Amino acid sequence: MMIDANLLPFSVDELVKSKAWHDATPEQRRKFISAGVTFDSVLTHYADKYRAKKTIKGEFISCVLWDFYYDLFCNPVENGSFDFELDQVYQVFDGKASIDQYSERLLDEARHPKRWIKRLKEAYRENKVRIIESAMDDHGNIDLDLINDDSVEYRDYLY
Repeated sequence: MMIDANLLPFSVDELVKSKAWHDATPEQRRKFISAGVTFDSVLTHYADKYRAKKTIKGEFISCVLWDFYYDLFCNPVENGSFDFELDQVYQVFDGKASIDQYSERLLDEARHPKRWIKRLKEAYRENKVRIIESAMDDHGNIDLDLINDDSVEYRDYLY
């Protein structure tokens, strides 16, 4: 199977440096690539959709989704920590390889994006005053760009 690496949402160069990637079968690699592309596509759709609303709530949802994306997907795959992530979080269980568990996690997340939105709307309701206050600039005006500064604090709602 030939894949143009420029079309993937992650750097294959980092993956091929890992022991887990070398130990994976071609089928496991295909499943991981498919899961990664699917997760990326679904999350990007929802994050862009909510950002386009240009509201505090929409920006909050978008920013937390991107924090979740980087935490769950980009950091392990692109920062040379693929082996560490698989060893620490997705250990072999019931004979299922850690790369398979990670692929399944990404696919499961991508299958249920409404779960993300429901939880983030709940987080917004519970923390609305604090979120709005953190979005205010020094002159008391709402600056949607400031929401990103605190959004990482809310990504635990998605775990």
